[in-house]
Amino acid sequence: MKKHYQFTVEGSSADENTWLTSGDFTCELHETFDRAMGETFTQLTKGKAIYGKPGVGCNGPYDIHRLVIEQVKQ
Repeated sequence: MKKHYQFTVEGSSADENTWLTSGDFTCELHETFDRAMGETFTQLTKGKAIYGKPGVGCNGPYDIHRLVIEQVKQ
């Protein structure tokens, strides 16, 4: 059964710049991790993440420090 989830991922880049990504999606429970990681990668590579030092850049490899996926009641 598909449900609605929101996610937040916090981490740092190879040059120690911190970053944050977040979003929401609807999917099956077993797909949540892949969806959150896919959206995080897209936000990082397209410059859509929130960066600790804006304009500095955020080069990989990336480290994940915190990952939260929560079901959102509709």
